[in-house]
Amino acid sequence: MPAWVLSINDALFRFVTQGTAWPHVGAFLPLGLISGCLVAWWAARIVERESEGMRHLSRYGRGAVVLSTGALFTILVLAVMRGQDGCQWVTEGGSINWGHWRLLYHYALVALLIVATTVDFDQYLIPDQITVPGVIVGLAVATCVGNMQLMQIWVDWNHVDPIEGPYIPEWIKLHPHWHGLAYSLAGLVTGAGITWLARLISQWVLGMEALGFGDVTLMAMIGSFLGWQPVIFVFLLAPVCGIVVAVTLRLLHGRILIPYGPFLSAATILVLLTWRRLWNPTREVFGHWPTLLGLGIGIIVGMAVLLGLLRLYRSIPVERRTADGGARNGGGRGNSPGGAV
Repeated sequence: MPAWVLSINDALFRFVTQGTAWPHVGAFLPLGLISGCLVAWWAARIVERESEGMRHLSRYGRGAVVLSTGALFTILVLAVMRGQDGCQWVTEGGSINWGHWRLLYHYALVALLIVATTVDFDQYLIPDQITVPGVIVGLAVATCVGNMQLMQIWVDWNHVDPIEGPYIPEWIKLHPHWHGLAYSLAGLVTGAGITWLARLISQWVLGMEALGFGDVTLMAMIGSFLGWQPVIFVFLLAPVCGIVVAVTLRLLHGRILIPYGPFLSAATILVLLTWRRLWNPTREVFGHWPTLLGLGIGIIVGMAVLLGLLRLYRSIPVERRTADGGARNGGGRGNSPGGAV
């Protein structure tokens, strides 16, 4: 590789991972705002197309997208820039030497999530034109660049060498590009698989689809960027985000449908910002197959119980005030092309 390319790479690495916060804000906030303009334009086009011209993304909506992108770009670089104190730095994870390229890789994911969230809130669907290119980008960059992972595809903390640390298969160290493809594919299959399973269980318990197929493809895209361990955390944290908002809106406005995709996106951002804190206390679990199997069964059973409680909760009549000051019971159960809670 030419010396000037290495020089630029080294300068970018030092800038992203070292120094004070203000230069990062000065560089990445404008990058986020510019990217936000492109994201808002793309989201607006999709909304118009999916609504057949009946709906348009408002000026306030576009502004919210631009500001959200700028804020998230800035927050993410501030969270990861602190070298070994950064939110994503784990000794057995992706090399810190690739931290600056991993940051740009995650910026692409954040932009795709913002587009998907904007469209899902408006249209209750997540088009393939967002998730399919996202999956391609996730797989391609992971394979071609290598070292984009938050965590290796297999790390066993149940077998620790006093010198070398936890067991990591040798082929991972020798073939970073093949490993990039492997971890990305594993994340894709895991993300899509557990969401598809949740979709089937919800249809069986609730008698309706609580998750749309767009949620399945969204999780496939997220998994292709993050890998299989982080995408499990995304799946587990998304209901927490969803329950808080859903219960609040239920109490304030009665029965209302909320798309589930935005909660998957919010959980993904949360994982990016707290990865080290999530991984360190649970890392032994992800290297022990029997525990993983038990965890999977527990998730399935717990999901069935929670969905059963949700079905019971939805059967409770809700009294809402009408425009003329009277009261009426909320009834009926809506559905939409996209998943909703």
